[in-house]
Amino acid sequence: MRGLRTAGLALLTALVLLGQASAADPARKPATYEERAGLLVTPITALPSDSPAIKEITPPAFPDAYAVWSSTGRDLGGRIWYGISANAPRMSAHLMQYDPESDTWKDRGAVLEQLRAAGLLRAGEGQIKIHSRMVTAEDGWIYFASTDEDGEAEDGSVPPRWGGHLWRIDPDSGTWQHLLTAAEGLVAVSGVGRYVYALGYWGHVLIQYDTTTGALKRTTVGSVGGHVSRNFLADVNGHAYVPRVTKAGNKVAAALVEYDAELREVAATPLEFYAGRISIDQNHGIIGVAYLSDGRLAFTTHVGQLYLIEPRADGPAKVSAMGWFHPQAGTYAPSLFAVDGRRFLAGVTQRGRRFDWVTFDLQSKKSVAHPLDTKGLRDVLLYCSMARDNAGRFYLGGWASNGKGGQRPLLLQVTPAP
Repeated sequence: MRGLRTAGLALLTALVLLGQASAADPARKPATYEERAGLLVTPITALPSDSPAIKEITPPAFPDAYAVWSSTGRDLGGRIWYGISANAPRMSAHLMQYDPESDTWKDRGAVLEQLRAAGLLRAGEGQIKIHSRMVTAEDGWIYFASTDEDGEAEDGSVPPRWGGHLWRIDPDSGTWQHLLTAAEGLVAVSGVGRYVYALGYWGHVLIQYDTTTGALKRTTVGSVGGHVSRNFLADVNGHAYVPRVTKAGNKVAAALVEYDAELREVAATPLEFYAGRISIDQNHGIIGVAYLSDGRLAFTTHVGQLYLIEPRADGPAKVSAMGWFHPQAGTYAPSLFAVDGRRFLAGVTQRGRRFDWVTFDLQSKKSVAHPLDTKGLRDVLLYCSMARDNAGRFYLGGWASNGKGGQRPLLLQVTPAP
């Protein structure tokens, strides 16, 4: 009986609710690795010598719209997807679709509306954030997660009252399907094929969804206090890479843990440039991520170090520190893009109130930084992103002052210098 009670409590804690398929699968499936990784590349042979051109784009308004965190992605038609978060308790994030060719928007729905339609909305529930990236799996669906923050303790002792949800949407019809309700807040999603992964807090809980069978698995990677990494990665072999954070006395250490498709731990590589000098509770962990055409993965940490993952089919991946992404060591690097798919990476960085557009050469391990024009906006914050359109333009999300003592969503379209 005790064993059954324990299993029952574990099930209740997870609150796993498999969504019922209510619509046919998307008509189009990704045909290449680049499509599954959301990767679009353009030729580049040298580090650029000028700043990019910047244009602000304005999404449809909704009550309590607040910010865009790391929630961006592209679909197979080159449209850009945003999760726009709300701020106040019991409010709802919205999912937006932007067509760069026609410069038009579609509001693809609010999380609370979708929960109500599915008969899953609980009295008083809020889902203020869509924080995760938009991930196109091999079945053609776009996967993402929503979450709430109501009642959570910043020291990691109490999870958000309403936890998080794992979703998928048909990019053409706009049909949502609910896959999972979790007690944890769900901050990130990753995957490039059959398996889609979500990262929950507190404690870095890794959840796997099998797009072929609908099966769900989970394991706890481990973290400390109120620390949660804002991003993580998964590779073409179905392996996931999540930081494990530990603390001994006053010393914090981190390692990148590789899991295979069975959620078995394959390897753990120490990350020397992860924690930094700030409080670990204020550290965002892995923030910028980028997928290269040959299957390699790149990421930046809160303190601005660039790492490269080289997956191997017959053994643990090789994880290498590549140096500081910005020419000035320790610069916060919240976004990352694979420019040509092999050698050059780019992204925005922040030091104080200054934002730069940085291009990094993986071959020489050198980078250049040029000022990023924030259009005279006040109180700007730019956050994680990796989406590009078919014209090769980059997309950044964040917030800016709304002129009324608060923030509003900020979306920037970046055209690289020739």
